[in-house]
Amino acid sequence: MIAKRHLRRRLSQYGALWLGAFVVTLLVMAVMVFAVGMPVAQTADLTLPVAFGLLGLAVIAGVGVTVVKDVGLSTKSLITALALLLILPLLWAPVLAVVVTAAIAGASVEYSQAYAQFRITVSHLIYPLVAMLGEDPLISFVWNAFQVVASIVGAVASALQVWRVLKPLLYGEDEEVVEA
Repeated sequence: MIAKRHLRRRLSQYGALWLGAFVVTLLVMAVMVFAVGMPVAQTADLTLPVAFGLLGLAVIAGVGVTVVKDVGLSTKSLITALALLLILPLLWAPVLAVVVTAAIAGASVEYSQAYAQFRITVSHLIYPLVAMLGEDPLISFVWNAFQVVASIVGAVASALQVWRVLKPLLYGEDEEVVEA
């Protein structure tokens, strides 16, 4: 039996983590590039490894808490599978923030070693799947599809997280009437 409450909590935390990683990375990049004047590629090389490390630790902690939690094996397995499935879209959040900063700054992010290594690593992960399906031009299509899907997953997760916070403010909390 799947513990739906625990699953919802983990997915909510995923949405908050995606949004937080994007916003914090975007702010750090903006301050360093626009206020301090550091080059985009150099800032990305400093920012992305830290973001990846923190996100990796957060995912490990989330799965670890689930493993030791008093929930069934099916819930533990599902949370672990979702963590593995959603790790690349989660890691895309800080990369997307770097890409947005580079676009605003009118600079190229391709000179960043961290960005290039991320692309190479993702390509190595998806290449075996693409190789089964077809030729090399398909790899570019799959990379672009990954970017779109990862952005949509993050946007939906973020929107749900923001809605969860705004809903009580807009509609008020449902208060139970207690009779004395």
